[in-house]
Amino acid sequence: MRTGVMAAVAVAMVGAALPARAVVLCQKKSGALFLRDACKRKETQVDPTTFGTTGATGATGPTGPTGPAGAAGLSGASGPTGAAGPTGAAGPTGPMGPGAGATGPIGPAGPMGPPGSGGGGGTKLDFRAAVSTPSTMLFDSGKLQITASCDDMGALSLVATTTVDHATFHSFGNSSDSNNDDFLIAEPMNITPFGNESRSFVYTEPGGQVVTIEYQGVTGSPLGGTVACLVSGTAFMH
Repeated sequence: MRTGVMAAVAVAMVGAALPARAVVLCQKKSGALFLRDACKRKETQVDPTTFGTTGATGATGPTGPTGPAGAAGLSGASGPTGAAGPTGAAGPTGPMGPGAGATGPIGPAGPMGPPGSGGGGGTKLDFRAAVSTPSTMLFDSGKLQITASCDDMGALSLVATTTVDHATFHSFGNSSDSNNDDFLIAEPMNITPFGNESRSFVYTEPGGQVVTIEYQGVTGSPLGGTVACLVSGTAFMH
């Protein structure tokens, strides 16, 4: 009877003590019961429920503090690429760039073109040369070419050349006349005046170009001896 009472008291004490701290019920060989943090040597830990009596369930204790965050998990696999979005609206026009670059250098002058056709004033012929003047282009119609030279003795030379085969030319002057009704590219013609004289020259070719020339040729000491050879005149191209 005494042991039963002590057991009941001990169970009640255990029920009251459990919420505060962990205690166990220890029994000596004599049967005495004690509440301890841990049973001593030669004591036996006793389960209070073996006495048939269990204390009422205590109230739920307060929530403990939140534990530390766990380690970060591994990154998941990348998701599929999403569809392209719609094209955005056009941006505003940018500012105008700098002005045009610097003007480049002037190119070289092109070659002189042939005299124009039908001009009322004609083309001036003027060759004023010292001795030993080499062949110089005096006139070029594109079909008829006339060159002049003055050799080391002061002798004048005029040569006509055609760039079209089967042309025709006639030359008239104070001395003998000359003509060629099949003037060929490969056969230049000497049209040098016979002495100091004025001459008329007419040229035409199968394409229809007509050139007439009035000129004078002088050697010795023309223009007061300032030159050795002189050719002057006018060419008309039709």
